[in-house]
Amino acid sequence: MPKRTVPATSRPDAPESQYKTTGINLPLDIWELLNRVAFQRAKERGGRPGVSGLLVDPVQRHRKEPGKELPC
Repeated sequence: MPKRTVPATSRPDAPESQYKTTGINLPLDIWELLNRVAFQRAKERGGRPGVSGLLVDPVQRHRKEPGKELPC
């Protein structure tokens, strides 16, 4: 296994969060696409490849928008 050329970095601006491990069912072609994107992202930015990060980042950027769909 080749060693990483860019060291993994933590995000200093991210608050400490609790995590919950979960499983979601995805079509195989979608999972393969997300997995390829995660590995490319890890090559460019460093860190570990993970589909979770691909899903968390856009939700955090648009955190207030999904709440608009919830009834008050």
